[in-house]
Amino acid sequence: MKLLNKLFPKFKDEASDDNSSDIDQLQLATCVLLIEVSKSDDDFDTQEQEKIKDLVKKKFNIPQDKIDSIFIYCNKEHDTMTSLYDWTEVINKECNYEQKCMIIGFMWDIAFIDSKIDKYEDFTIRKVADLIYVKHKDFIALKNDRATSVSYTHLTLPTKRIV
Repeated sequence: MKLLNKLFPKFKDEASDDNSSDIDQLQLATCVLLIEVSKSDDDFDTQEQEKIKDLVKKKFNIPQDKIDSIFIYCNKEHDTMTSLYDWTEVINKECNYEQKCMIIGFMWDIAFIDSKIDKYEDFTIRKVADLIYVKHKDFIALKNDRATSVSYTHLTLPTKRIV
């Protein structure tokens, strides 16, 4: 997107609208990466969307009346993206290591919403962790931490006894 703007400065980006002035690049990058995880298993459900909004709202102190429009804008940006690099580049420039780990933790929170990890969710988080230089041991520790914090009270064990 930035490259196109540099090459063709006279043309205004069609994706930009009034919401683009309400969100900075770090907020946008974080939200787009969370949406990427949510959509990676082809099940972009309401529970995941609400969790993304909640995480972004709390992390960046976004007022309730703006979060929906920011989320819609981020979702449009996600749908037009061609690579994760633009977003991971922002994370690398603006975040320290601890903040990068926090973002990976948020990604695990989204992936564990349905109490299971799809292989594509795992792959996406692993790819982002590599692109933002999060160590593998921290990637695994964050995954395990989030896995143990998930509530499994709604799951039932089979009562049939296997002999």
